[in-house]
Amino acid sequence: MTEQPSRARATAARRLRRPASPARPDRVRQGAPAAAPEPAARQRDDRTRAFLEKAAYVVAPGSVIVGLLYYVGRTYTTSYYVHFGVPTSDLQLSRDSYLTVSPDALFFPLWVLLCCALLALALFALIEQWLARPRENPLWQRASVAAAVAGGLLLLLGFLVFVQPPWWSRRVLSLLEPGWPRTLLPPLVVTVGAALALWSLHLYQCGRRQQGVPMAGERVRSMAGAVLIGLLTLSLFFSLARYADEAGDDQAARDADSGFPGQVNVLVYSRSRITQDALGITFKELADDGEPYRYRYSGFVLIAKSSSRYYLVSHVRRQPNDLTVVLPDDGTIRIETLG
Repeated sequence: MTEQPSRARATAARRLRRPASPARPDRVRQGAPAAAPEPAARQRDDRTRAFLEKAAYVVAPGSVIVGLLYYVGRTYTTSYYVHFGVPTSDLQLSRDSYLTVSPDALFFPLWVLLCCALLALALFALIEQWLARPRENPLWQRASVAAAVAGGLLLLLGFLVFVQPPWWSRRVLSLLEPGWPRTLLPPLVVTVGAALALWSLHLYQCGRRQQGVPMAGERVRSMAGAVLIGLLTLSLFFSLARYADEAGDDQAARDADSGFPGQVNVLVYSRSRITQDALGITFKELADDGEPYRYRYSGFVLIAKSSSRYYLVSHVRRQPNDLTVVLPDDGTIRIETLG
């Protein structure tokens, strides 16, 4: 009789010393309310929201890049054909046509901008290391003020760069070499101003953090940084657009000087004589053997074709302006292409 109570007490003591096992999902404590399962619709909404947030990081930059390529390609193509007096509105070019030529206009300016950005980042890093050296009078605040003043002055120069009053073009831009220096250097100066202003905000925050002073006006500085990033983006966009316009005109001039390599040479057969002043065009009257197209012109290069017109230029450049011959696409002429 005495052994059974002692055995029961030992069993109870072992149970008390045993660590509590985690509650199983199918067992619910008495007096504790059961957790309501999350609705399946809410789980689907969370998964959808997470997917859209991740997709936004990919779609938004992709849309910006495609828009930039389209804008630059359109600017480049318009400048190329305007050099020959061909309106791009008549050509009805597709979006793919503009996107195809955009890398030709973007490669060099982007290469220059990225190289300048690397040099600027290396210079900023060296200056920050020098300012972070222990000294009695830290120079963070002075460097921040100097960068802010320099950046502000260069940003004020943007009004002249973007508006381009007549005296600015005559007295300042005329001092620069024609081509990409005259096109890229003025907007790049404004870009440097925006970068210096952003760097001044960074130096100010680093200096306050080094001194252990609580930083007030964090929201205002964040808004100022966003505005400066917008100015930096606009100046870069303006630089790319200016360069694309200049590059299109320069490429047209180079093609005319070299005889339009890669373009299609054509023979023009006409029912009647064509009055034109292009240089280097050979004319021949064919024998009258019942052929409706009696006159043949050779030496033309086809640079564009619309739904109703042919735009032809000579393989020999005519100085000082290039001449484009516009022929109707009807029954009065026939075009043959040469390999």
